[in-house]
Amino acid sequence: MLIQFSVENYRSFLEEQTLSLVAGKDVAHPGSLINCGEKFRLSKVASIYGANASGKSNLVKAMRAMERFVLFSATRMNLGDSIEFVSPFRLDTSAVQEPSRFEITLLIKGDIFVYGFSATREQVHDEWLFVQPQGKKRESKWLQRSRDKVSGDTSWAFRGPLKRNESLLKEKTRDNGLVLSRAAELNIEAVKPLYLWFREAFWILDLSYPPMHLGQSTAKRISEDKELRSHAVRFVREADLGINSLTVREEEAMTRIPDDAPKELREVFVTLQKLAGDEKVTHFSVATEHLLNDGETLISFSLEEDESNGTQRFFALAGSILSSLSDGDLLVIDELDCSMHPLLTRKVIELFQSPERNTKGAQLVFTTHDSSVMDRTLLRRDQIWLTEKRANGATELFSLYDFGTDSRPRKSTAFEKNYLAGRYGAVPSFGPFFEDL
Repeated sequence: MLIQFSVENYRSFLEEQTLSLVAGKDVAHPGSLINCGEKFRLSKVASIYGANASGKSNLVKAMRAMERFVLFSATRMNLGDSIEFVSPFRLDTSAVQEPSRFEITLLIKGDIFVYGFSATREQVHDEWLFVQPQGKKRESKWLQRSRDKVSGDTSWAFRGPLKRNESLLKEKTRDNGLVLSRAAELNIEAVKPLYLWFREAFWILDLSYPPMHLGQSTAKRISEDKELRSHAVRFVREADLGINSLTVREEEAMTRIPDDAPKELREVFVTLQKLAGDEKVTHFSVATEHLLNDGETLISFSLEEDESNGTQRFFALAGSILSSLSDGDLLVIDELDCSMHPLLTRKVIELFQSPERNTKGAQLVFTTHDSSVMDRTLLRRDQIWLTEKRANGATELFSLYDFGTDSRPRKSTAFEKNYLAGRYGAVPSFGPFFEDL
């Protein structure tokens, strides 16, 4: 489970900003919290609002950057490769030369992991891992890797279960790779829970992507899991989309592009062929079944060709939502409201908030412009986060609970009304052109 995530000097983030799912002292919606013994309580949901270009999506991109680097720095990168995801804050000349920094704190099977790293495009500068085992009051340092700014030399400190593999990890970890990634590749048992969380319990969706691309993941999942397919059919049916059932068929993807295809499409196709090599490339075709007016006959439609963008995006969401609820995963969604009705968005949030439907501690973090779900009957103050761009162009991230005691919104406050009125900031500031219209 996610406790908190921090990012610094990445895209629109200059100073360190932290998204924390640790619950405040509010007594509202106790069922929306995960009780972690006497330590703390965690929120099941965090919503992120803000004006366009305020940095909402950059927070999601920061999470994805960390995930990708952890999973692939040891296996898909070679010596000398650029660390492509690194993108420092560009509106400050000194920040451009500094590394981007990421840190995540997780609760995994009772143990608390604090893991992070900093990196430039050329190499990793720092990497650290602290672990507080279940039942222990203090955390232990397992890893500390630091690059000296003057000499350029890297110092290493391995402790606990990583100490026995110190020489191997120092030898095998490249300047542009992570110790965590290499340790997982070397099958070192101690790091498996942390690495597997990134690989199997952390899902990120950007609903602004083409729905055809997004839906392939859900189609693959339900084609392989009959129980998930059954839940997905019911989920889509009860969303009032007019769909009675779903069928998925695996097909071999097109192996030859038509001669009259545009040049740009042909270039993309050639690139994909090279990446695939000799591997068979498959495509999952999804058919939706609708009931005719006679109330008995079903007629089949193509999800990709016949259904709306909103329906396609909701189908893409279905697999990730149901899998996350079933397994207790973290699901991060950029633009949750994209092509979806506000009431449907609300229902998705309610699934994660519900103690009856969310029994495994699944968490949902999402960005949105849909202020209708900024509702005290649905969300707590510490579940509503805002991004605002400062005068220097940097993003500031804060929650309604972060306001001082005197200015903090009361539990009875109409959050949406005050937000749109600009009382919390994080709304557009229009120029005179719009005033003259």
